[in-house]
Amino acid sequence: MQVQSAFNRLSDAAAWRVRRLLGDGRVDRAWVAVARRWRPALKRPVFIGVTGSAGKTTTKELLFGILSAHRKGVASPGSLNVLPEVAKTVMRVRPNHDFCVVELSEAAPGVMVEHLGLLSPSIAIVTVVQSDHITAFGSIDGLAEEMSRLVEALPSSGTAVLNADDPRVFAMSARCHCNVLTYGMSPHAQLRAEDITSVWPDRLQMTLLWQGERVPLKTQLCGAHWLAAVLGAVGGALATGLTLHECVLAMANLPSFEGRMQPVTTLEGVTFIRDDYKAPLWTLDACFDFMKAAQAKRKIIVIGTLSDFGPGTGASKRYADVARVAQETADITLFVGPWASSVLKARKPGQADALRGYTHVRDAVQHLNSITQEGDLVLLKGTNKQDHLHRIILARSKEIACWRDDCDRNMFCSECSERMKPSGAVLLQQHPVMAANVPSTALVTLHDSEQVVVGLGNPAAQYANTPHNIGYAVVDQLAQSFGLEWIAMPGVLFARGGVQGHGICLIKVNANMNLIGAELKKLADGMAFNPAQCILVYDDLDLPLGTVRTRLSGSAGGHRGVASILEAFQTDGFKRVKVGVGQTNSSVSKIEYVLKPFDAASGEAVAKAVAVAVARLLEIAKTHAATKDNTKVL
Repeated sequence: MQVQSAFNRLSDAAAWRVRRLLGDGRVDRAWVAVARRWRPALKRPVFIGVTGSAGKTTTKELLFGILSAHRKGVASPGSLNVLPEVAKTVMRVRPNHDFCVVELSEAAPGVMVEHLGLLSPSIAIVTVVQSDHITAFGSIDGLAEEMSRLVEALPSSGTAVLNADDPRVFAMSARCHCNVLTYGMSPHAQLRAEDITSVWPDRLQMTLLWQGERVPLKTQLCGAHWLAAVLGAVGGALATGLTLHECVLAMANLPSFEGRMQPVTTLEGVTFIRDDYKAPLWTLDACFDFMKAAQAKRKIIVIGTLSDFGPGTGASKRYADVARVAQETADITLFVGPWASSVLKARKPGQADALRGYTHVRDAVQHLNSITQEGDLVLLKGTNKQDHLHRIILARSKEIACWRDDCDRNMFCSECSERMKPSGAVLLQQHPVMAANVPSTALVTLHDSEQVVVGLGNPAAQYANTPHNIGYAVVDQLAQSFGLEWIAMPGVLFARGGVQGHGICLIKVNANMNLIGAELKKLADGMAFNPAQCILVYDDLDLPLGTVRTRLSGSAGGHRGVASILEAFQTDGFKRVKVGVGQTNSSVSKIEYVLKPFDAASGEAVAKAVAVAVARLLEIAKTHAATKDNTKVL
C-alpha cells in the first residue's frame, strides 16, 4: 500500500521532476511494474476493458457515467489508452471500489496482450473494426485479430459485450469461453434499438429492447452514429448487474463529450458542433449525414487534417473528393491545413464563396467569424493534435492568442497554459503589403492578352543561386534574353515588353515565400491581371535535379509559396513551370539544402534546366496570346 501511495503522488505537479531525473521510459516501466503488483490485491472491483477502432472513448465515458450513478469506481481519463496510462488507472482503484473501466489501445500487434497481462478484465466491450491503424496490421482482419484477444482472455464467468452490427466483431462470439451479450440493430442482437431519431436541434433518442422490455431513451448526444456507443455502454452496464431502467435513467443525464460531436452555442447565436478530436476519413459520412438532416438557417463545414486514408489514392485526390461531398451537404465549406489548396479544384462553377481553403487556422478564423450569422450550424471536423480547430470558437471571445500550426500538443487549447501567449502565423489578410503602398499612378494596367510570369524566390541576396530561388533565375534569364529592363518599385520588381510578338510581364515579388500570396494578390488588384494570365515558376524538390515540368492547375504540392498564392486568390487555376531541384546531397536537411547555393557539380544541370524552362514559358505565352485579342498595349 505504501508503494501504491507513493506512485499515486507521482501524478501531481512533482511528476515532471521525476521524469526529468529518470527519463520517460523508466518512469513508465515503473508505473507498469508497480501496477502489476497492485492489481492482484483488487478482488472486489469489476474490471472492464473497452476497445475498437472508433467510439471506444465515448462508450467508456458513457459506461462510467451510468455506473457512477449507482456505484463507486474509476475510469481511464480521456483517450489515454497506452500501457503506462492503463497502469496509472489501475493504481487509482481502491479495494472498496465496485468497478474500473479502461480504454485499451489496439494500435500495434501485441499491445493487447500487454494490456491483458496487467488489467485482467472480466467484462470486455468491442465497438467496431475499421481502418484506424490498418498500416500497422496490413489488413482490417489483422486488426480484428488483435481485438479478439481481449474477449479470448475473459474468464468463464466473464461477459463479452459485442457489436452485432459489425460482422468482424460479431464473429468474435465464436472465440469466447464466457457469456456473450450482443447489441445493435441486427435481429440477432440481444440488446436492440428501435425508433431511432436524431435530427438537429433534437438529440439522439430511441427505444431499447432487452429481454422483453421496451424502454424509451433520450440522450444528449448529437448524431445517430453514436448508437453503437450508447448500446455498448448499456450492454456493459447490464453485464455488471444493473437493470435496463437504471441504465436509461443515468444515460439521460449524461452530456456529450468534448470534441466528439459536442454542441457549443456562442453569444452571437452561432452553434458549433465540435468533432475535432480526430478525423479518420471513414468517419466523415456520419458527420455529413448529421449535417444533411439538420434543421438550421445555414450549414457550414470546416475540415482540418484527415487521417487513415488506406492504400491507393493519394491525399490530394482524397481531399478533393471530400470537398465535393461536403458541397452537396453544406452551404459553405472551409478546409484548413497543408492540404487545403488541393480542394480548390473541386469548387463548383459560379460558387466561389462556397468552398475555400486556408493553410493557417488563423486565416480561416478571420474569414469564418466574418461570415457567420445567428442561426448558423457549423461542424468542426479535424484532428486536434494537428489542427487545434477549437481556436475558431475561442477566438470569438478573445480567449486565444496562440496561432501556431506546429505545436503538436495532444490537448485541447482550452486546457493549454500557453494559449494566451502570442505566437504563430501572421494574419496574412492583414499583413502590410509593400506593393500596396505604391501610388496608383505608378502601377501599370495589363492587357488581358499579356502573359504574367511570376518567379518565386526569396529576395535577400544570400539566397541567390539556391534551389529555392530558381524561379528568380528563370525570369532573370528570360528578361536578359529579350532585353527587358527590370523596374524597381517598393515591394516588387517587374519587367514588361514584347517577346516574339507577344506581350509579357515578368514579376518578382519582394516577400518571403510564405507571405508572397498576399503580396501578389494586392499587386494583381492594382495591375488588373488574373490567375488565368499567370504562370508560376518555382522549384520542386520531388523532381530530379534539372527536370522541367509544366502543369495547367493543381494543388501546391507542399510548396509554401505556391500554397500562399492559391490561398490568397482562392483558386488553383494558375499555370505552372516547375524546375526539379531534387536533393543530391543527403548529408544535409531539406531546409538547409534549398537555401544553400548550388555546388559546381550541379551548375551545368541547373543552367540547362533554366534554358528549358524559358522555352516552356514562351510556348505557354504563345498559346495564351492566341486565345486573346492580340492588340498590344505596350
